[in-house]
Amino acid sequence: MKLSKYKWSLAALLLSLATPSFAQSWFTPEVEKRAEEILKNMTVKERLTYIGGVDWMYTRAIPRLDVPAIKMSDGPQGVGTWGPSTAYPCALLLAATWNPDMAYAYGAALAQDCKARGVNILLGPAVNIIRAPYSGRNFEYMGEDPLLAANTSTDYIKGLQANGVMGVIKHFAANFQEYDRNYVSSNIDERTLHEIYFPAFKSAVQNAEVGAVMSSYNLLNGTWTTENPWLLKEVLREQWGFNGLVMSDWGSTHNCIPAVKNGLDLEMAGNEIENEEDLRKYLATGEIEMSEIDLKVKHILQTMIGFGFFDREQLDPSIPLDNPETAQTALEIAREGIVLLKNESDILPLNPATVKRIAVIGNNATIYAAGGGSGLVRPFHYVSYFDGLKTLAAEQGIEVNLVDLYDHMEDVLYAAPGSSEHGLTGQYYNNEKLEGTPVATRVDPRIGFEWTAGTDLTEVNKNYFSVKWTGEIRPIETGDYTIIVKGDDGYRLMLNGATVIDEFQAGSTRESRYTMHFEAGKSYAIQLDYFQQGGGACIDLAWLKAGDEDRFREELDKADVIVAFIGHNSSSEAEAGDRSFGLPQDVKDLVLAAQKSSKPMIGVVNAGGNVEMQEWEPGMKGLVWGWYGGQEAGTAMAEVLFGLCNPSGKLPVTFEKRWEDNPCYNSYYDNGTKQVNFTEGVMMGYRGYDKAGTEVQYPFGFGLSYTTFELSDMQIAESADDDHLLEVSCTLKNTGSRAGAQVVQLYVGKNGSSPVERPIRELKNYRKVYLEPDEEQTITLYLTKDAFSYYDVNRKNFVVDNGDYNIELGFSSRDIKLKGQAQIQVESAIVPVESHTETGNLIPSVVKQGEKIRLAQGCASELNIYDLTGQMLMKQIDQCTIDTSYLKKGAYLALYKVDERMHTGKFIVE
Repeated sequence: MKLSKYKWSLAALLLSLATPSFAQSWFTPEVEKRAEEILKNMTVKERLTYIGGVDWMYTRAIPRLDVPAIKMSDGPQGVGTWGPSTAYPCALLLAATWNPDMAYAYGAALAQDCKARGVNILLGPAVNIIRAPYSGRNFEYMGEDPLLAANTSTDYIKGLQANGVMGVIKHFAANFQEYDRNYVSSNIDERTLHEIYFPAFKSAVQNAEVGAVMSSYNLLNGTWTTENPWLLKEVLREQWGFNGLVMSDWGSTHNCIPAVKNGLDLEMAGNEIENEEDLRKYLATGEIEMSEIDLKVKHILQTMIGFGFFDREQLDPSIPLDNPETAQTALEIAREGIVLLKNESDILPLNPATVKRIAVIGNNATIYAAGGGSGLVRPFHYVSYFDGLKTLAAEQGIEVNLVDLYDHMEDVLYAAPGSSEHGLTGQYYNNEKLEGTPVATRVDPRIGFEWTAGTDLTEVNKNYFSVKWTGEIRPIETGDYTIIVKGDDGYRLMLNGATVIDEFQAGSTRESRYTMHFEAGKSYAIQLDYFQQGGGACIDLAWLKAGDEDRFREELDKADVIVAFIGHNSSSEAEAGDRSFGLPQDVKDLVLAAQKSSKPMIGVVNAGGNVEMQEWEPGMKGLVWGWYGGQEAGTAMAEVLFGLCNPSGKLPVTFEKRWEDNPCYNSYYDNGTKQVNFTEGVMMGYRGYDKAGTEVQYPFGFGLSYTTFELSDMQIAESADDDHLLEVSCTLKNTGSRAGAQVVQLYVGKNGSSPVERPIRELKNYRKVYLEPDEEQTITLYLTKDAFSYYDVNRKNFVVDNGDYNIELGFSSRDIKLKGQAQIQVESAIVPVESHTETGNLIPSVVKQGEKIRLAQGCASELNIYDLTGQMLMKQIDQCTIDTSYLKKGAYLALYKVDERMHTGKFIVE
């Protein structure tokens, strides 16, 4: 079909004015005036100190001016700072739901948890685009596609802020790796930034009216983001119209003067760099100006006022801290984000008629599996995979047994020489060096800990502690044993006084082994030392006797099916470090050993993205991606495995077969210069795999169901709605025997030449649809001109790329079911900004809908009103005012002629 719509573009004029493109509804003239009044009455000292946080998670109070302290909490998957709270699935699982209602519910539930604790500001969501599977914080992000990430984060923020809690979109921008994150520069061209890495932030500002933006740790094109004027002033404020506050990440501010002058408002966690002493010094020398400080203070004040924090009590004691309603929301989200990747011979759902005994293995079977770092949430309670599966299995008369390759030595460890008590005596210290007097002592029957947020001992620090375990090994059988110690940060093992393993230095999770001959009837002194710095903590002691692998296999052979709950967790995937692409080595060894059994295996994997699976994936009959499912993960996964819930999650990232296939393989790490050049440009993720024609393990948007779907009757038509160019309709039918949900994905690709290289296909719309068996539904998806645009670095704006386009509907980026074509011809008439065109004066420039704006230069013989896409909305003659009755909320541009001179002016309708 051919489509032609006539629109006027003011690209050159818009470029000259740097007009904000959105007026945030919480930001009103009254709010601004009130902030200015408070600012006017603040002392210099109050102003200089107000631009830094205090007590780790607060802004400063000024009691004499009725300015309260504002309370924050880490997020984004739970209120993690102030004790136990509902632990939601990670944001990547949320993105895998492809469901805007789930994203809104996620934010709304978080708001309840915040208000139960008096928290005003939640530090989330995080929306850095996933470029590679390595980053330790990928689980906090929302995938590789800018549209999916933008939509998911926007609805999350809407749900949060509609319920009285301010969101913070982070980390602005291009914080794509955790390795050396404070010093590496992400070097990215302007087009790639605007098309790939900015859209989620832009949508948060313009569509969700987010209150705050958090800068990132890294440098962007050679400048730290906390002091990057192009990023924080030109893009964020001038181009996008942001009126909220810009805060630093904790400890990410590096230089005082550039941070003051270039757009940072609030330094967190305190005034370490922008301290009062240095600020006074630089004010005295004229290197900074008081007006620059005042602007920062004003941004903070107006944001807090606009969100009502100065006028109401945030704490709502009627909301329970351990909230069953938000726990239910966590469960519902976990169900929808689980992705079924493989289902050979329909091994899933598990059939009680043929499955009577299940063997469970895996490092994540019995623990609360979550990603680590500041986003880690400690729940009041959780359902492990093993418990969830066992509970549902029992209802159907199925036996579930936990089988381990390794023996955790419970039968051979004794607390002291001569003692009959099993276990090792643990002495816990509130330092990392085992120094001084222990603050707690107890006998631990088994050394196998995965501490997500400190130990269960209240006397012991949450971070920066150490433990010395001592006792005896009294072997029952003579033989050669391999002792295995796994842990982070540091550990050391001594046998009979000799150090046999020494890893007593900080580091990520790793495993060490020592083999020796033990004789039954003898006693061997053992001492295991451990220290932990920050974040999640793990320490595990086990041994393996020669021949035990055969016994392990024999136990597995007694089952009808093996379910392996495997993957990463907070000990191996966390903030401040990049994880491995593969499974942890001991986990991989366990899987390969188990696959020697004759029984079929189902793999359930936890990870913030893909893991290398070439060795073990072929041995899986079923494969389910659980991401990090939060506190209700065990219940949700059991419901999926038994078919009580039909999986409907879709991959928000491509799963490559090999790391070498990834488009950024040659440019992920710097070459020693601290410079990482994003040489793949916009051809990252599925765009890059399509360009290279690379076969992938599982494509973007992929996910199986227990039912089947059919797409038909594709129709492409010009939209009758002025806000859209095209509407694409189709019929989706559930052709299977179970109720289920499918995501209809709409991809657009330029067919033919273009001024710039364009991807083969890009996701431009989607919809998740729930259908009963044999039910069908007609779906209409809309395309705006943005679907056919690219960022023009010369015009500094998005422009429509006229020509022929492929319009595709499918169930993943590699599973296209229906194809069509459209010819886009958006005719542009560039309005020249000639030398005699003057900036106009519109009074007032911010109005409520229906109010009139006066042209200060007099009456105009010609008056044209445009939106900021360049579309002419109104053309009038002989006008002295602008009537806003017919304009929606937003920002506009007026071009008018008075006395043969052209004038331009920008205004905002609230």
